[in-house]
Amino acid sequence: MASKSLLSIVIPAYNEAERLDPHLGPVLKYLDDNYPSYELIIVDDGSKDATAKKVAAAIASEPRAKLISYTPNRGKGYAVKTGVLATHGDSVLFIDADLSTPLSEIPRILKLLTGADIVIGSRGKDSSTVSKPAPLYRRLASVTFDQIKFALVGLRQFKDTQCGFKVFRGQIARRLFGQSQIERFMFDAEILYLAQKQKLRIREMPVAWADVSGSHVKFWEGIINMFRDLIRIRYTNKYE
Repeated sequence: MASKSLLSIVIPAYNEAERLDPHLGPVLKYLDDNYPSYELIIVDDGSKDATAKKVAAAIASEPRAKLISYTPNRGKGYAVKTGVLATHGDSVLFIDADLSTPLSEIPRILKLLTGADIVIGSRGKDSSTVSKPAPLYRRLASVTFDQIKFALVGLRQFKDTQCGFKVFRGQIARRLFGQSQIERFMFDAEILYLAQKQKLRIREMPVAWADVSGSHVKFWEGIINMFRDLIRIRYTNKYE
């Protein structure tokens, strides 16, 4: 991307003191070396551990990085939305705190954005590289979830809507997240649903990915919330 183009990175975090803390230094160095015109926004989603304290210490001397912290916990979708709406970048990328998709994939996804409005990372494409798969029960749940998702909101053309590695043209990101309503994990499906209705150009890119233990999602609670949110996306009239 052009040297004067501002890249915004959003990282949502909930009780990520142990997983995020060792990554922040490498993230800052990578961005400084490769995209010095950047802003990094970490959103502490009502964590009960030392996430906010550790993030604040790690970025204290870096004016291009910012911590947003609030209580109570609202959900990953709310955290990403909060971060995106605080960005100013020409491109807005959100990534997971555990860096399950490595930073080395950033140049590829930004290159694809030159011909699209949104590029989504995918673990489901034939050329994706999954070095450590998720546990079997999560993979089986994902298959079931996909069938429900296809029936309720479509998106069948995408192999993976839930990968936490997506980039948007900045104005489009801020518009879509300004319209979004889902606060928890189905926000990805909602954003893509909105983007399709607005006939935006969406590309899917195979990525390298490795499962990182320590997920804070409770399995059955997550399934119930996912189903509820898909129903809400499908039948709400507020998107019109």
